[in-house]
Amino acid sequence: MRYHIDTHVHVYQCYEAENFLSRAVRNSEMAGSGASLVLCLTESSGFDFFHSLKDCVATNTLVAGWTISLIPEQPAVILKQADQSIIIIAGRQVISRQGLEVLALFTEQEFDDGQDTQAIINAINDKNGLAVLPWGVGKWLGKRGSVIEALLNANRPESLAIADISGRPALWPEPAQFKQAREAGYNCLYGTDPLPLHADQLRIASAGMVKDLPSDPTQAVSELKAQLYTQASENNFGFRVSVFSFIKDQLMLR
Repeated sequence: MRYHIDTHVHVYQCYEAENFLSRAVRNSEMAGSGASLVLCLTESSGFDFFHSLKDCVATNTLVAGWTISLIPEQPAVILKQADQSIIIIAGRQVISRQGLEVLALFTEQEFDDGQDTQAIINAINDKNGLAVLPWGVGKWLGKRGSVIEALLNANRPESLAIADISGRPALWPEPAQFKQAREAGYNCLYGTDPLPLHADQLRIASAGMVKDLPSDPTQAVSELKAQLYTQASENNFGFRVSVFSFIKDQLMLR
């Protein structure tokens, strides 16, 4: 079964579930109809959309017209509405002492910000999560760029992945560490990384990865995790932001 997967999804308080869930489905369908949608959450400290979804399961409450149920044996839920479905997988974003972002996918565990980057990677693996170093504006340059290079030398592809985002403008060159990572066998994930701007909720699932996975949700989540570590894929979909949009969003954030 074909799946469209956005591997880098934030849900901020300025977002509205009815808007971003329906828009995410429409965005995903631009890459082809008939695929199921998967959103991998990367929630920052102070945000917990995933547990609010679990609370809705416990109280049998709909979310913007979507029914929700737990996916057995997985840190994930499935939302259904008519003939549409969305698998949402728990995950966190952690900020290290060196100012780097580390994603902890496939886990409900919370991790403290401010630790050494390698310690965070180790903790994510200890909790059976998937540790990912995502590209970030200015964070793969200079001193922090050297830290990324050292981390790629110190770890192995079975315990770490890297990630690109659609928020890196189309004309923006890849960082040198991407080549280093590929040569060392690290997988590169792809997703949107929406910003804490109200309009950015409409970008969710406008970019991501295409995977063939089992139709059973439990098996699909388990197989997806294995593939994101071990199966390199250039089968991505979606578009990058323009340089103009990138600059405008950065100014709005500041």
